[in-house]
Amino acid sequence: MERLSHHPTWLKLLHYNEHEKQSSITDTNFFLDKDGRWSPKKELMKTLEAYNESFSKDANKSNQHAQCRYPARYFWLSQQIKLKDYHLINEHCSNLKKWKLLKYTDSISVVFVSGYLGNPASAFGHSFIKINQSNNENENLFDTSISYGALLPPDYTMFDYMVKGVTGGYDASYSDQYYYNQDITYSNQEFREMWEYRLRLTEEQKQLFLFHAWELMGKKFQYYFFNRNCGYKVSEFLELMYKKPIIEHATVWYAPIETFYTLKEFDTQNSQGIIDKIVYIPSTQQKLYSRYKELSTLEKKVVNLMIEKGLSEIPIFYQSLDVNQQSAILDFILLYRHYRFNNKEKPIDKKEEQLSNALILNRFKLPMSQIKHKEIEQKPPITQSNKASFVGLSTRHQDGKVFPSLHFAPFAIEKQGYNHFNGDELVVLDTQISTDNTKLYLKKCDLIRIQRLKSQQMPFESENPFSWSVQVGVNKNEDRDYFTQGGIGLAWELNHFIHYYSMMNFSLHSDDAHYRYMPNMGVYANLNRLRVTGSLGYEQDMENHQEQQVVLLNAQYTVKDNLSVFVEYDNQEKMRTQFGVKWFY
Repeated sequence: MERLSHHPTWLKLLHYNEHEKQSSITDTNFFLDKDGRWSPKKELMKTLEAYNESFSKDANKSNQHAQCRYPARYFWLSQQIKLKDYHLINEHCSNLKKWKLLKYTDSISVVFVSGYLGNPASAFGHSFIKINQSNNENENLFDTSISYGALLPPDYTMFDYMVKGVTGGYDASYSDQYYYNQDITYSNQEFREMWEYRLRLTEEQKQLFLFHAWELMGKKFQYYFFNRNCGYKVSEFLELMYKKPIIEHATVWYAPIETFYTLKEFDTQNSQGIIDKIVYIPSTQQKLYSRYKELSTLEKKVVNLMIEKGLSEIPIFYQSLDVNQQSAILDFILLYRHYRFNNKEKPIDKKEEQLSNALILNRFKLPMSQIKHKEIEQKPPITQSNKASFVGLSTRHQDGKVFPSLHFAPFAIEKQGYNHFNGDELVVLDTQISTDNTKLYLKKCDLIRIQRLKSQQMPFESENPFSWSVQVGVNKNEDRDYFTQGGIGLAWELNHFIHYYSMMNFSLHSDDAHYRYMPNMGVYANLNRLRVTGSLGYEQDMENHQEQQVVLLNAQYTVKDNLSVFVEYDNQEKMRTQFGVKWFY
């Protein structure tokens, strides 16, 4: 009994944390023993005792029997000890028998959703579990997804969320719903990309996972934004199927992407591999951009004119186009309308509905299109990127002297890093400690650094066209300078590899020249493992009316997934060149 009560799988089934000496589940009705949250042994004894209790003749009451409520516990225990008359699903458990996931589950995936800078809570990405069902082979929107999130009141504010999310002020739970809901939110409304990692599992692993999902749905936990978030809890759930821990160090911080790096390591270490396949799921926006690029110059001209006129009229020369061209134009227009109105808060009015019907009617008059659309560009798996945390060593050359530096950040998707962000970046607590051979000092610390480059892919896009940046931190040159900086501007895509932008930055400083602004231009080049960024600006001191030319250059080459070398140059305050190496973990 002592051995079983401390078995890693039993502790995982209870979500028991050995450091905290309690289960992370706060729902008292999850436990059979009144001390079950704190005592795995008492909960085990009560679980075995409850197994032998007789079933009620009342169907509703019989579904509350321990064998019906805790199928994962008994499935695992049946492999450790002999349970009298054990069946996977007892005949009295009618609700469990009817649960469709047990009948039709073909495979299990874990899905990563790219970060969404429109909402601070989603900036670091999201993850959820997807149950792929054999009866939905041709339409996975009706597969089941399992998500973990805070239980938010209907009238919460973003300030409430940040404060209570950080301090543990919200309950949270796992919930199941159609994958369709995830697709609508992430792909169609927030235009986020997804990567699905389909896992290679034994029947026993799948059975244990599904039974435990039955036990967990709706049970309450305490939510912490930084280290007990969706990524942590998805990893905790998946750990049930693996002997090795997915979560090893998450005292202060756990980013959703960390789950996927660990799964990749498991896959490399396992001779059979644990990842069956990785599927890139583009957003609706990416699909629309791809279709627009396929149009000919003339077709684009017609589309642009139609959208400019509010789709209320069709250009005269449209009739002179061949059937395939007309089909391509109307197909795109209908796709655009779906994209445009899918996340519209107001319902479509009667005029818009009539317009849509007219377009559909015109399309029905044409034969089926013979055009073969190109496959949308497949982005590489997120696990081919640098990991999100790093530590680095470098030497800074300034005023003819050399200063060694230690550089680290707990979360850093840098614009010059090896990642899928294409010039965007999101960095937290980017810290550099230097020495002048006599003492250590804080050279810089960026509390937060964000850059969002939005290049216009279509001339008629109605979304916010602006690129922007935010930076809050401290620098030390002669004196320590606490600053806040923000910028807004426009970005363009020269080709698939090169983006350039123009921004106006405004900043507040604790040092001299408290108020500054800086018009600047920049470029980002993605040369696979080599990423180069550069900018040229003219910083204006609004108090003393002084001007300074500012040049920033950065090149980073990824030697392998966890190792990069870099060189930086800037002349802000003083001319400085830095060479270094970064290890990602």
